[in-house]
Amino acid sequence: MVTAQPIAQYYSPTNFAGLETNKAVVFSLTSYVRTNIMPSPWSQSPIPPPTVPAEIRERLLIRRTQTVAQVYFFTNRTFVGFRPESLINAAWTNLMALTNGRTPVIWSQRAHPVGWPLRPPIVRWNTAGLMWGMKGLTALSPCWEGEDSPGRTPVTALTRRHGYARGHAMGADGFREQYKGKRVWFLSANNTVVQVRVLREVVRTTPVCGRDYTILLFNEDLPASIEPIRVCTFQDFAPRYAFLDKVPIPLFMTEQSGNVSAGIPGFTFDVNKGGDSGSPNMIPLPGELIFYNGRTTSSPSPELQEDMDELCRRSGLNPAKYRMQWADLRGYPKY
Repeated sequence: MVTAQPIAQYYSPTNFAGLETNKAVVFSLTSYVRTNIMPSPWSQSPIPPPTVPAEIRERLLIRRTQTVAQVYFFTNRTFVGFRPESLINAAWTNLMALTNGRTPVIWSQRAHPVGWPLRPPIVRWNTAGLMWGMKGLTALSPCWEGEDSPGRTPVTALTRRHGYARGHAMGADGFREQYKGKRVWFLSANNTVVQVRVLREVVRTTPVCGRDYTILLFNEDLPASIEPIRVCTFQDFAPRYAFLDKVPIPLFMTEQSGNVSAGIPGFTFDVNKGGDSGSPNMIPLPGELIFYNGRTTSSPSPELQEDMDELCRRSGLNPAKYRMQWADLRGYPKY
């Protein structure tokens, strides 16, 4: 069946139809009308023969040349921003303030020198990076002895004694000392390399306990120059955010090559490569990074804290001194 093509098309002016919200997102609505002038359904009918009475023949001929108007109404939604009181708006406005002249590169230098791991890594912060100057940045370890290549299976400090990494592909579930003695390096804001070693660890895997993480217990407290990152649960933050098609999602996600993906054009990277698992996923609040889970791994939880506490007890440490610091998001509404 051949579909008839319009003889002509006409578009009305585009009219502003107001604003619409979907959870924390604000859209601008515009509307317009398209009119298609279509040929008559009788345009291809045979010409009536002269034998048809004149009055009827005239009507049939007129019907062949008539047109039909098809009218369509359209409404477009365009993202314009987020509700001002929302958590995602706090992250969005902070990110917009950071993008001018900033780059996604986290470290200006990060390399294994000859003799590594007996010699510490060569590493310096990129002071033009998106995350530079934010509280919690020094919790990101640039390197540790358990990585199979630079940047893979990273460690993030959640307390001064505990580092977080992925659980899958890290060996058997449970409390262990497989990584005992392994070096973990952090970098202070003034580019001083700080080294600690692993005393013991706990590994949690989804098939065994429904959770996915490794917690490394360090042999000494991280110094004041290394600031553990504050945390929240995914369940606490997600209802305060917005995950909709064609809407920017301002979240910071590091990846093994040393970049941070920010969820907006120009600052987006593949963050799901093999080895990226456990990399920190963070909310970029004004002046501070908040950790909510690792890439494809579990969120902070009471069970994770209990595992931290048990690591402390097994090493003769007071667990009360090494608790995760929770970000209070209750001032932001849920949607």
